[in-house]
Amino acid sequence: MEEKRLKAVLETQATSYDYGATMEFITDQCEKLGGVVEWDKHDNIYVTKGDASIYPCVVSHTDTVHEIYKSYKVMKANGNYFGFDAYTMKQVGCGGDDKVGIWICLEALRRFDNIKVCFFAQEEIGCIGSSKADEGFFDDVGYVFECDRKGNKDFVQESSGVKMFGKKFKKAIRPILENYNYEITTGGLTDVHEISQIAGVACANMSCGYYNPHSNTEFVNIIDAIRTKDLVLDLIEHLGEVRYKHKATHTYQGYSYYGGYTSYGSGWSANGWSKPKTKKFTQKYCADCMSFYDADEGVCDWCSPIDTLPEKAVVPKDDPCTCGGTYSTYTDETGKFKSCRTCGDYVDLGNEVPF
Repeated sequence: MEEKRLKAVLETQATSYDYGATMEFITDQCEKLGGVVEWDKHDNIYVTKGDASIYPCVVSHTDTVHEIYKSYKVMKANGNYFGFDAYTMKQVGCGGDDKVGIWICLEALRRFDNIKVCFFAQEEIGCIGSSKADEGFFDDVGYVFECDRKGNKDFVQESSGVKMFGKKFKKAIRPILENYNYEITTGGLTDVHEISQIAGVACANMSCGYYNPHSNTEFVNIIDAIRTKDLVLDLIEHLGEVRYKHKATHTYQGYSYYGGYTSYGSGWSANGWSKPKTKKFTQKYCADCMSFYDADEGVCDWCSPIDTLPEKAVVPKDDPCTCGGTYSTYTDETGKFKSCRTCGDYVDLGNEVPF
């Protein structure tokens, strides 16, 4: 089931400017897992579960650098998940950065009775959400983990010149890191860079199994993602509900907040940010069946009765598309679906809902 839940998160889509449906999906899942959910005016999502004096905390970000595709699918091959656009019949980015992090936050919320998780907006354009985070949310937090790095072995202590944890925390986590073959290293800018400077506790970022981020060939290795999830859960079990105080320190002079930041060839740099091109498709989240649909159609075509669907969604088997093209039928491990290769119209033929 955890693999299916990972796939379900990867099936969400969000840019730095269009992430409302992903926020609704996250809110729905967190409430079902017993979390108390709050949003702030910067579109950050704060979740508290249980009643503790000190909480472990896991964070991630809601946006990706990829476009939103109406014909987007998540496919599986050789133990990896990857994105696929049924309109162009080409691979596209699946947004493992940072949908894997979102999934791990939800898995931690599922596992522990006392925990806080947080989802920040607009990380990909310079940690906008986390730089405006509610400091009070972290007053009773003991330490903060983020899973927002490619690969399968890096545990980041220093993020863009900011040292996020010290010797005491390093000693406490070392046995778990060694068990998972993770190594302490330095890394680039992400949300815990900001949180470490306001929370006053140990923070860390880590590899979580996505590869080729910010590209159309991005993929998520399922084993590596699950292994990172297990690492985070074991770290929380090991550390418990204890506060590891740490004052974040800059490790070099002349640090420039945005000027020195690059992320796999995209994001903020000395030349600033260019808004990515997005397709004119607004997705909406359906809490009834936990799927996404075209908001312009005004009805979820996954769970609504067939006679209430928009006309273009009612396509008899093997009939040509109204655009003049023809439908092709595809099958993967989740079921069957049809897609018109000319206009991209998509018809589900029966998928399993993993949650």
